[in-house]
Amino acid sequence: MMTEITTLQPMQASDRTAVAAREVAGRLADRTRRYDFTVWFWGDAIAVDGLLQVADALGQEESISHVEQSLRRWIAAPRSWTDHLTPGCALLDLYRRTADEVFLAASIELATYLTQQVPRTPDRLPMYRPDLPPYRHCAWVDTLYHEPPFFARLAAVTGDAEWIDAAEELCNAHIAVLSTESSPILAHSYDAGAELARGFGWARGNGWATLGLIDTLEALPAGHPAAERLRLVVQRLCSAVLPLQDVSGFWHTLIEDRDAYLESSTAAFFGATFTKGVRQGVLGDEYREAADRAWRAMVSRIDSDGSFWGVSACTYASVHPDDDIQMYKTLPTEVNVWGQGAALRFAGERLIDAGEGAA
Repeated sequence: MMTEITTLQPMQASDRTAVAAREVAGRLADRTRRYDFTVWFWGDAIAVDGLLQVADALGQEESISHVEQSLRRWIAAPRSWTDHLTPGCALLDLYRRTADEVFLAASIELATYLTQQVPRTPDRLPMYRPDLPPYRHCAWVDTLYHEPPFFARLAAVTGDAEWIDAAEELCNAHIAVLSTESSPILAHSYDAGAELARGFGWARGNGWATLGLIDTLEALPAGHPAAERLRLVVQRLCSAVLPLQDVSGFWHTLIEDRDAYLESSTAAFFGATFTKGVRQGVLGDEYREAADRAWRAMVSRIDSDGSFWGVSACTYASVHPDDDIQMYKTLPTEVNVWGQGAALRFAGERLIDAGEGAA
């Protein structure tokens, strides 16, 4: 009698990508849920977004519950100046998941606060922390991740086009003061009182911006004039970032300074941006290889418990009259919530590319 021999078929590339991304995302999510989101801080929104992005592919209801508990607690709490860091996109995601009108009402309330109550300069640049004397006149590059995608998604949910205008206005106002005529690379902050930009080339800041802009572009209606204008901004900024990637797959913490250390979250931010940008047709195939290098770099710094190491600690924009270059170059590195969130976002984009997760 002849014995039938079964030949195992090699795993397809997309399958290998999905397996690797699921495994990494699972570890990252388990570690990230150890963070409590009682008072919103700069890194919380991307951690929340990352948990929600990978939750369905991983079947992690506990991640959704963790986020929902945090946002319901915020809805019930008194308002404060830290509300500009509230994860608005997560509010809309929970509204989509639950159909609970409380999340939509909170989203509209938040958007109204951000557009009508926050102090603004004459050219419509928001001053989100008027309560902090060193920063009362400051705008930050990180805002490009937090607010424009939220406004664009709110427009899609409500059908109210005024939120598209709000998203574009915010992008334009920040890019105008954070970039220069000679380079699209963005500064860390702009002091409207001193009329001075500070922290040129902070790599993670440009990561916040590129990922926020690509998220905004995804949420805008195809063919909308705002989308066409924003597409050019994204392409110009990413084309400046791409050649600055180190052979390791990381970027320097000061993106154009080869003496600055290679910082972990840069690989996560730009890797997520490039992966999503290629999939959307905004960026060319040359960014795919860079994203693959960034993925290998990022994974090399994730421990077995899901801790993402080598992420620079809290980086406040300098208030010194000159850029405090040494501050950026000597900051300690650690495991922190914004690193975890950026890594989750990158893993989530890899899962979508592999046919898993929601686009």
